[in-house]
Amino acid sequence: MNKLLFILLVFLPSISYSAYYIKNSYTNLNVSYNSIGQTGLIHLPTASLHKEGTVGITIGNSSLNKFASIVATPFPWLEASFFYHRPRDTLYFGNGKKQYLDKGFNLKLGFTYLGIDLALGIDDIAGTGFLSKEYVAATFNKQNLSFTFGIGTGAFSKDHPFQNPIPSLRNRPQILFGPDASGGELSFNTFFKGEIGLFGGIEYDSSRIPGLKFKIESNPFDYRLSNGGFLGGGIQTQEAILNRKKLKDFNYGISYQVKNFFNVSISQIKGNSFDLLISKKFNFNKPRKSIQTKRVDLVSKANNNKLAFYQNILRNLEKDKLFLQSAELKDNDLHLGIVNNKYNNPVDVFDHTKIVVTKLAKAQNIGLSNLTITNINSGMETASMTARAINRLNPTKIGYANITEPENKTKELDFQTILSFPEFYNSVEPEFIYRYADPTRFFAGGIDIQLNSEIKFASDFYLNTAISYQLTNSFERLRYNPDSPYLPHVRTDVVKYLNNRPDLYLNTLQLDKHYKVTNGHYLKFSAGMYEMMFGGYGVEYLWKPFVSNISVGMSLYHVKQRNFEQRFKFSDYETRTGHTNLLYKFPSGIVIDLSFGKYLAGDVGYTLDFSRRFKSGYKIGAYFTRTNISKVEYGEGSFDKGFYFEMPFTFYGASEDKGITNLTIQPLTRDGGAKLKTENPLLYSIISGSEGDYKFYLD
Repeated sequence: MNKLLFILLVFLPSISYSAYYIKNSYTNLNVSYNSIGQTGLIHLPTASLHKEGTVGITIGNSSLNKFASIVATPFPWLEASFFYHRPRDTLYFGNGKKQYLDKGFNLKLGFTYLGIDLALGIDDIAGTGFLSKEYVAATFNKQNLSFTFGIGTGAFSKDHPFQNPIPSLRNRPQILFGPDASGGELSFNTFFKGEIGLFGGIEYDSSRIPGLKFKIESNPFDYRLSNGGFLGGGIQTQEAILNRKKLKDFNYGISYQVKNFFNVSISQIKGNSFDLLISKKFNFNKPRKSIQTKRVDLVSKANNNKLAFYQNILRNLEKDKLFLQSAELKDNDLHLGIVNNKYNNPVDVFDHTKIVVTKLAKAQNIGLSNLTITNINSGMETASMTARAINRLNPTKIGYANITEPENKTKELDFQTILSFPEFYNSVEPEFIYRYADPTRFFAGGIDIQLNSEIKFASDFYLNTAISYQLTNSFERLRYNPDSPYLPHVRTDVVKYLNNRPDLYLNTLQLDKHYKVTNGHYLKFSAGMYEMMFGGYGVEYLWKPFVSNISVGMSLYHVKQRNFEQRFKFSDYETRTGHTNLLYKFPSGIVIDLSFGKYLAGDVGYTLDFSRRFKSGYKIGAYFTRTNISKVEYGEGSFDKGFYFEMPFTFYGASEDKGITNLTIQPLTRDGGAKLKTENPLLYSIISGSEGDYKFYLD
């Protein structure tokens, strides 16, 4: 019952009240992050949340510990964070020379009532429990002052405990600490149980020095390892006994916003320790960027004005990686078939093309009424969009648009671009490879030079290859610890792959052939070296009804494990893996992706992925996987879980080329619940195949 209540509490508001979170209801007066990865004061949380779509990174360094976190606010009522925590004064279990390393998730749900922010929070979810606590808090603002009051269990009650007023919640089960604690499991039977503690704090925003904050808070925590050890963990040392004495029951500090969304905080903790925190915020909930085209030129020498118009469209669009396949101008209505290699959504394709064709039409004295663009993906028509070429009421907006299924007749239009196959495309770029959260070395990385090539044999048949050369890395100090002896090492041998490949190695090599069976039904046949660890062959199917928000994808692959050199040889292990995906996109931006099938290690189960996409092209998501293997077979962590951020390439300041970069935060690398990684899965690569793909981005 507790599990069901927890799941409903998290997910039900996002589905039942999809219109609510279009606007954030929080008072949101320049809130900031605390030192343990959440919106708050110093060590305490507040009831406030950051604005919807905010993602923050915090890095802390104190007398007690080092701390790093990523904090996300995908909805105005939800904040989730993932943290790494390393005490300075304790040692790792089983290794008396290395410092302890811990990790966990924090979750906060909140809303505003009568101008007061109210929140319920659960900290260190699915962690080892050294920072476990639950709380209910209220924050209200009075001019430049913010006041927070709260009541909590777990770590909040360690120093000055009171009896829980609810008899059924008075006993808190003990969490197992030590080398035999697996961690990673949701302890529903401990939430809000045991003794309670009271906490509070005040935050003052300076009006004389904008960006400067003063903070003071109560300190209800007990830092001694003998009593749970807040910000502790691992094997106690003599240094820990001395450092963890508490002299004062309050903390105080200052925070200053150095530049836009960049903060530095310094605080005194428990009367004898200091804490330094640096945080940076990113806004994922930006509006779509305005379209910027390259200069539009008249380049055609054709005497026929209509032919010159087509050729000018072709040459001007290809400057920005939009490739005209066909065109027809009839009764002042222009129909174009376009391959999009620039934008991550079809509305930007229409906006960009409209700007180009209207400038050309004006320069060539050609009348235009309506513009229709049919998007073509890997030789397959996916959808068409029609709108006025010039919206006279508001020239900067598209206005009313009609989105329809394709008629599959672009090859019958008057003008056809002559394509000469095979086509060759190459690029050379740096590749940054990293691995994090190894207790022996928190972060290790390297820089490679990667040659990317694409050979197109036809519009729907192509070979993509990535060959890498290692420049420098620090992988030699990584620990090899597969943890579980019960499963094939389909992921935990990653350290061996990083350390045994030669300087020149084959990253990926993938041959794809696409078919469109009929509107909404797509097939892809594939073969090659899909990723670092596996190669083989397989097939994917996608059903994407045009007028529905649901998609169904199916995949089946026969793969064999590559050897550590990462060239063309394989090891002995081989398997069949495949999944069926049920994906639903809510009009508000919520995406639920449920997949079930067989994973690389032979285990069978399901993965639930819950995410929020934004019109800016950013996406925040979380997932977990459950399969038919036991916790013992899986190893530390109990089950696969994590969250991720998808960012368009413009995040790095690049031009608006099509594509995203994915940052996945996965607490541990384990063999259970591991999926095959392929380039451009059919389910996610058809970005203009339904009415909803367009309507989400239309203003």
